[in-house]
Amino acid sequence: MPPRRSKSPAVARRSSTGGRSSSPSRSARSPSPAKTPKKRSSPSPAKRSVKGRQPTPAKGLVKVDRAKPSTKASGRGHMGKREETLVGISLDKVIPCVAYASSSAYMTLAQKYVVMSLRDVKSIFLFYQNFAALFLFIPAYFGWLKRFKITRYPFWETRVALQVLPLGITYTIMLYSSNYALSLLSVPMVSVLKNLGPILITVTESWIDKTTLSTWTLVSMAMLVLGSMVAGYNDLQYDTVGYLAMFFNVSTNLCHVQLTKYIQKTGGIRKEVVLHYQSVFMCIFLIPLLMGQDLGLIISKLLGQNMDVLVAFLSTGINGIVIALCSMWCIERTSGSTYSMVGALNKIPSSILGLIIFHDPIDVLNLIGVAIGLVGGIVFTVAGGK
Repeated sequence: MPPRRSKSPAVARRSSTGGRSSSPSRSARSPSPAKTPKKRSSPSPAKRSVKGRQPTPAKGLVKVDRAKPSTKASGRGHMGKREETLVGISLDKVIPCVAYASSSAYMTLAQKYVVMSLRDVKSIFLFYQNFAALFLFIPAYFGWLKRFKITRYPFWETRVALQVLPLGITYTIMLYSSNYALSLLSVPMVSVLKNLGPILITVTESWIDKTTLSTWTLVSMAMLVLGSMVAGYNDLQYDTVGYLAMFFNVSTNLCHVQLTKYIQKTGGIRKEVVLHYQSVFMCIFLIPLLMGQDLGLIISKLLGQNMDVLVAFLSTGINGIVIALCSMWCIERTSGSTYSMVGALNKIPSSILGLIIFHDPIDVLNLIGVAIGLVGGIVFTVAGGK
């Protein structure tokens, strides 16, 4: 019979204590197949950055320090929103409209002031205003206008010129048709027909964008046309050829606005470059009109005027650059319908200033029409802002 093996001290101790080990530590126990602890996976660089740890950039990569935008600098805080809106309308849209309206009103008053003294200067007015815009190329070429975000551009580039050519054609037709209609129709009648432009542009944009016009927008447009008809009720007249000229004027105005929006979105051409080539084509198209007039006689009459008339004439060249840039700015920031409506409403302050500056006779119907148009403009602004 084989001899019995003696128990180990640990087994003997467990049996004497009823199966429990008297050792206070667990190290004396026999090693059991315990579960191996899961190895923690190192967090990805994205997670580390979330926890505040800066991941070390890999070789060949450049570390970019993305600072959090400051609320004060960006103007996105609570106070920033108050400063960027005016009566619920973004200042980013109000400022271009005010700039365009102010420059347009000044152009109207300056032209009227010069034409009152010299009537045969209309064609030279157009040529001078577009020719003066070409001088913007000189300071831009030398980099003097970088402060105003106007950088250097070539004087002529065939590809860009062909893209801007439709704008030059439509702009020329607009001016020719407007001047021709003024020779056949009265100024109030032309104003009434020109106010149809905002309605046509608004309806066209609504059809292109597949949106519905609000009731207040339609009411404001009806008030605008009604106000111009009441203001010029005593001077309304009918002429078939004049109406046809105004039809071309309104149609080309619509095409000009839509082409401007299309070129700004797809062409990637800057505003000053569009103005440059548009002025080049305008000067070319005006040459036949100037050749049919006695330029020497007109220039001698102009130089014989008072200094205030000459200052008003010269200022229209600079204002021609301003109004062209502001018009493209207004179309870019708002829409073609808003731009056209601002142009129509611009006749209201021009009429009021004309009554004050030029001492025009005041008519009751004229005042009522101006008031109706002004209320219509306010309704359109509130409806558009909402």
